[in-house]
Amino acid sequence: MQLKNASRLSVLDQIRRSGTATKAALAAESGLSFMAIQKIMEELTGRGLVRQHAWQAGHVGRKAVIYTIDEHYGYTVGLHVNMFKTRAAVMDLHGEIVAYRSAGMEELPADPAGLIEALAEMVRQVLAESKVPRKRLLGLGVGVPGPVDTEAGRVLSPPNLPALRYMPLGKIMADKLGLPVLLAKDTNAIAMGEYWRGAGAGYGSVVYVDADMGIGSGMILNGGVHEGANAIAGEFGHIVIDPHGPLCNCGSRGCLEAMGSGIAILRRISAELAGTGHPLAGDSARLTLQQVLAAGSGGDARVVPVLNDAAHLMGLAIGNIINILDPEVIILGGALVLEYPPYFGVVQQAAATKRLPGAGENRIVRSGRAWRAGVIGAGEIVASHFFSHLVGEVLQKG
Repeated sequence: MQLKNASRLSVLDQIRRSGTATKAALAAESGLSFMAIQKIMEELTGRGLVRQHAWQAGHVGRKAVIYTIDEHYGYTVGLHVNMFKTRAAVMDLHGEIVAYRSAGMEELPADPAGLIEALAEMVRQVLAESKVPRKRLLGLGVGVPGPVDTEAGRVLSPPNLPALRYMPLGKIMADKLGLPVLLAKDTNAIAMGEYWRGAGAGYGSVVYVDADMGIGSGMILNGGVHEGANAIAGEFGHIVIDPHGPLCNCGSRGCLEAMGSGIAILRRISAELAGTGHPLAGDSARLTLQQVLAAGSGGDARVVPVLNDAAHLMGLAIGNIINILDPEVIILGGALVLEYPPYFGVVQQAAATKRLPGAGENRIVRSGRAWRAGVIGAGEIVASHFFSHLVGEVLQKG
């Protein structure tokens, strides 16, 4: 029975990763006989986990059936929280959004209890809008600023979201909503969104780098999220660029975040433009990253060098990632990438200068799902948990 279940799980995983597959392709990849695959497919389609998608074109004689995961077998709920905006969505098993809501953090309560209730209410609203039957819901995935204890479902000490500090958010949300809840670091959720449904689709090793007010990353290695021994892997913003540089909020000096993040950019712009009469000079507390990025995109000669310096530092740090991890693809996202177009090119050029001579090229690409990658990825964490841990129970019944 265990061997049979392992074969079924392997076939399901192959179909999910490839998106679609024929029985011949499944047999070739799995090493199982065509008859064994045929029997497995009859069972999977009978259980509603897999459906016929199309007929294979270009073949003489009887055409092969192309199969895919039945997207309506179950639905996931994603919630992605960051310091500016929170997004909630209900998705099918192809990652397609069927209901979506977002809210700026300034619209939500600042106190912990009020904030958590507002997050739960957002989920209730998208569930109501989706009209998905309760029995079809596989669970809720929540991406929040790290660090996060995923096993305990607890937020630890996010510097940019103190209201949730040391909060057992997983249990609280599960109690409020009556759903299983999986908690993840926000950049890991974004990485999952890109890996399954964005620019990382089809790759085995993906590093996502978020260039925003802070700088973080998420790593998908060998098809799974790499959290590290102490769940702090991916703290990319704390690579030291200059040991004599400015003090970072982590306590070290010269971290990438202290020198090249949105916060660092605002600090430098405010200092350089003070007393100049420049349109961005004045009350530094009111200056926003979006204002700076808009000015840079418009060719402001005082702003462009600051943004390009930040991009250059990011490129040098990404060169280090390439030399250490050698991932197939590095995906860049966040406000600096999405709202200041020249940023990406500067990063690419700087990263190329750090590559080891003679090494093959690693792809550096822009985010494929932009601002929705996090909420999609939060749902994909639930889907991945179902297909890797829970679907075996479904297959063993009856």
